[in-house]
Amino acid sequence: MNKLRQSFRRKKDVYVPEASRPHQWQTDEEGVRTGKCSFPVKYLGHVEVDESRGMHICEDAVKRLKAVCILIKILL
Repeated sequence: MNKLRQSFRRKKDVYVPEASRPHQWQTDEEGVRTGKCSFPVKYLGHVEVDESRGMHICEDAVKRLKAVCILIKILL
């Protein structure tokens, strides 16, 4: 009975950090090392981060930057 019940339960997705997926970054790394890549970006400001990798780190940093921009607009 327990096996039947477990077969109907959804399995949770396992989070794999981006640092553990180097195969996805090989082409970018080669381009950076040879100087043949470009990443067009818009300067939003600067914010200190705790870690050097991860999309969630970038998302948190952008949220903090946007909050600061909103606060500056309110004060001006």
